[in-house]
Amino acid sequence: MKKFNVMAAILSSVLMVSAAMPVFAGEDEMPKHGMHQMHGMKMFKGLNLTDAQKAQIEQLTAAHRATMPDKAAREANRKELKALLATQTFDEAGVRVLLEKQQAQRLEAEVAQLKFQHQLRAVLTPEQQVKLDERKSRMKHKLREKVQAGE
Repeated sequence: MKKFNVMAAILSSVLMVSAAMPVFAGEDEMPKHGMHQMHGMKMFKGLNLTDAQKAQIEQLTAAHRATMPDKAAREANRKELKALLATQTFDEAGVRVLLEKQQAQRLEAEVAQLKFQHQLRAVLTPEQQVKLDERKSRMKHKLREKVQAGE
């Protein structure tokens, strides 16, 4: 069950980070809607995107956002699971069906997310890709340091 919870947390954070915003906006244009949007914006800052790249990224982001499950659908899944757990007897078959459905949805969401990341990367020049990779590496290193410092 721990593995399931960890995977769910990772997937939800990945979805929040990536699907958020027009990733090319400058810091002044950045909508203030939380840490995840700021993270996505920073990833493309300093890559000197052309107007054509910005337009492509905007189109890809809008298309990706349209494929994401809405909050109501996620809440409905949670309510179904709660209802199954609240019954007098444990309905293993019902739980299995619901969990399999949720796993299939998560799989599709993760595939869509990875496809989106690949499409965004394809918009960048090789030099921009190298810069982006370096930035991601530095961010991962900083995150590891923060996690270790908190332990």
